Amino acid sequence: MKALIGLAAAAIAALTAGGITAALPGTPTGADPSEGTATQVRVTAVVDGDTLRVEDLAGRPLGRVRLLGIDAPEVAHPPAPAECYGDQATDLLADLAPVGSTVQLVADSGQPDRDRYDRLLRYVDHDDVDVAHELLARGAACRYEGAQDLARADSYSAAADDAQDAASGLWGTC
Repeated sequence: MKALIGLAAAAIAALTAGGITAALPGTPTGADPSEGTATQVRVTAVVDGDTLRVEDLAGRPLGRVRLLGIDAPEVAHPPAPAECYGDQATDLLADLAPVGSTVQLVADSGQPDRDRYDRLLRYVDHDDVDVAHELLARGAACRYEGAQDLARADSYSAAADDAQDAASGLWGTC
């Protein structure tokens, strides 16, 4: 029995070290060769306008996911107040990827797996909607200038430019 427990612990450690794509089965999205596998997860919390907490479909916590390609205004981190449109961006993300919903996380092979805060970096799709694209299109986020060679860069740039030209969301408020 001890040997079996030790073997299980070693397997879990190996899968965890390999990241979410090694731990969970995925299917190719076929949308772009630089996009990796898509993994279904459940949203457990909306942290802010560009970050979710998720768990696998068996209920195991997977941590935080930072949406690739966007940067939303910050929510309050006392003593610092929220940035302009931070609360609205968070509310919109909660509408687009509600707590309890199942979303697809899609890796981008041209991007790192995790950021400096150890968040997974993924595209998030819910009900066939690219959540980051929608946040950009509604003016709730800006393009993240630090991300280069995104598979969805052209689509994201067009959405952000259209929102800025129309003074949508933060572009008309802040």
